Amino acid sequence: MCGHVEIGEQKDIKIITRSGSSYTPKSNGSGNPGAMLPVVTDAIPGKVQEYRWGLLTLDDDRIHSKNRHARIESLQHVPMWRGLTGRKHCVIRIQAFFEYNREQQKTYRIERKDGMPFYIAGLWDIWFEIKSQILLPTCAMITMDPNTDMAQIHNRMPAMMERADVKNWLNGNLSGQERINYIKNNPCADGVLRISVEKR
Repeated sequence: MCGHVEIGEQKDIKIITRSGSSYTPKSNGSGNPGAMLPVVTDAIPGKVQEYRWGLLTLDDDRIHSKNRHARIESLQHVPMWRGLTGRKHCVIRIQAFFEYNREQQKTYRIERKDGMPFYIAGLWDIWFEIKSQILLPTCAMITMDPNTDMAQIHNRMPAMMERADVKNWLNGNLSGQERINYIKNNPCADGVLRISVEKR
């Protein structure tokens, strides 16, 4: 599920790292799990920062790439997600993502027909690496049932939202369940996506 993304250009926003320095992403940069992605959190909604794709738990003794996706149906049930839902919400901005269909043996590129970026609902946390004393900001994308367009190639899709809806996902005055309900009731509309076979 969405194991590779294209970050794209970030012309309209200034990305600030957690150290306070500015970050200029490369045009059409790609990102795999473990890569740093542009993220806006409910803790600092006015800044775009770099967060590592893949949440880590307190029990993890090394950096790896698990916990990349959180099923929206599990946010209130799985302890890891339940502890973050309602407290640490984020939005991940990407230009495109890729899905591999095993039955068709094809990789598909998914982007918006209007050329605008995707805003994907996510959760974030800070992982502390004891040996190096490093604080690592991490994030996970939320997934949900596919719309009609995505159902042709995959049984899940990222929880994509319109830019105007970002404020609702990051709104700390709403409960976690209220924010989840909003995403469920406002899925990516059919006809928005351009799905094409990725050429090797």
